[in-house]
Amino acid sequence: MHHELDWEYPGDEWLRGQIAAGADLEARYGPFNETPLLVATRRRRLEAVEILLEAGADAEARNHGDKTAWQHAVRRGFTETAAALMVHGVSTALTPADRLAVACSMRDLQAARDVLAEHPGAARTGNPEEDRLLADMAGRDAAAFVTLLIDAGADVAAPGLDGGTPLHQACWFGQPEMARILVAAGAPLDVFDPVHEASPIGWVTHGSRYSGGADERQEAYVQLAEIVTGAGCSFRYPGDDTDAYLQRLLRDATPPVARVIRAAADKA
Repeated sequence: MHHELDWEYPGDEWLRGQIAAGADLEARYGPFNETPLLVATRRRRLEAVEILLEAGADAEARNHGDKTAWQHAVRRGFTETAAALMVHGVSTALTPADRLAVACSMRDLQAARDVLAEHPGAARTGNPEEDRLLADMAGRDAAAFVTLLIDAGADVAAPGLDGGTPLHQACWFGQPEMARILVAAGAPLDVFDPVHEASPIGWVTHGSRYSGGADERQEAYVQLAEIVTGAGCSFRYPGDDTDAYLQRLLRDATPPVARVIRAAADKA
């Protein structure tokens, strides 16, 4: 049930059938040590969250970063999911790092500054669930917040969605200004994520075809390709001297993005 909720959700009737057949609602899964409710929350599946809660799933279960489903939802700005969880009387306690994430997700720059003034270490605590904040913001048009977090010491390599670094997120979600800020701050160019086994330039190519609204935002992906290749990214898999990764990139990219990559590779 965890895999389907994470990657290939068949729908609400399927979930109800699994529950009726006796699925374990508290079983743990994956690198985040999640219950089905925690997976559904992370993937922002509101109806699935409501079905699991109605079936008696533990709303206070915690993931590998010691966060409940409500805390994860409110940190990432999943307001409807957070509201559904609150109906079940969940604890609304927040750490300073959580409060910083809430301020950022609500685009309240002054509130974020206030949290950091009181708790200077909130941008980098060593808790992966908290340190993913920079990655979460890097996928949005949020230059002031990305800059604030970097200036506050956030880890520019801390993973977020699907194990991608902040630069991966900017590349997938079509945010060239976030990428410029991150590259200038020393974000790594050649980290391969554990899920898709791709570096940030790979998330550019895949995003250019498959990210939401990519067809209307090709110029953003061209800019991203120019930023990442211009910074000197590699076109090879780690430890592989062949052009297998380059060929993957060229196959995956839209033609305008592929042209940028081909030109950069020819000069490398």
